[in-house]
Amino acid sequence: MQDLDEIARKLAGNLSPDQVRERWEARENGAMFAASEIGEAERAYWQEVFKERGPTNGLFVTRSTRQEMDYETARRKVWALMQLRAAHISDLQNAPFEWEMTPDFAAAVRALTKYFINDPTAEYDGKPLPLAKGLFVYGAVGTGKTELMLIFERFVRENKLTKAFHFSSLSKTYTDAKANADFDPIAPNVCFDRCFDEFGRYVGPVKRYGDDLDINEAILEQRYDRFKRYGQITHLISNMDTNEAKDKFSPMLFDRVRSMCTGIYFKGESKRK
Repeated sequence: MQDLDEIARKLAGNLSPDQVRERWEARENGAMFAASEIGEAERAYWQEVFKERGPTNGLFVTRSTRQEMDYETARRKVWALMQLRAAHISDLQNAPFEWEMTPDFAAAVRALTKYFINDPTAEYDGKPLPLAKGLFVYGAVGTGKTELMLIFERFVRENKLTKAFHFSSLSKTYTDAKANADFDPIAPNVCFDRCFDEFGRYVGPVKRYGDDLDINEAILEQRYDRFKRYGQITHLISNMDTNEAKDKFSPMLFDRVRSMCTGIYFKGESKRK
């Protein structure tokens, strides 16, 4: 049987998984992959994710939740990235910036660190944090949700952890779909483990070739199917709490979010000055 890494390279046009990731990141803020490229890149990506565990039958695959780094090492690495980001923010604002490590914020950082290294002791708010589900990160504007998830995006990518994910802005996706009739808001956002920022800022359908398309529902319905079939992970960042989400979205979409994600609440008011 061929080595999985060799198969993955062939599927990705003889690119290594690192090269595939670099190629994706180079296009993340610009042109989208062609449909064929999305398929090839994603197949290589999932070969890497599942290289330790194969299919359990012809249809379903179970992804590994083996712990990949000890917590103390991970904690130091995450803190170093937080300090780098603080220095960057200080430069941008031309004023000192420090993380406000309240007990609640520290608990969220600790929970997320353990979650992303698949530490089985991960818990939040006194309850175990399911390692095979995504995260619904919510709280008021300016509480550090997006900043922290961007830090963890870099942490898992730089340390080549299996929970590496891509970042998308749903508000930008909605804006681009309204401005450009040829823009595809669905296909790129269905691929890979992914974190969606500003979930719920825009809701309802947009016109696509004369038909109504609800972007939130179209993306999450396909991602839910992939979550059930092979454990694709979806993270959502929102200024809504779960009650607001229940009122704003259809019962089906709300049920999909609850099935795929575990809530992480960032308490407090905006820290922006």
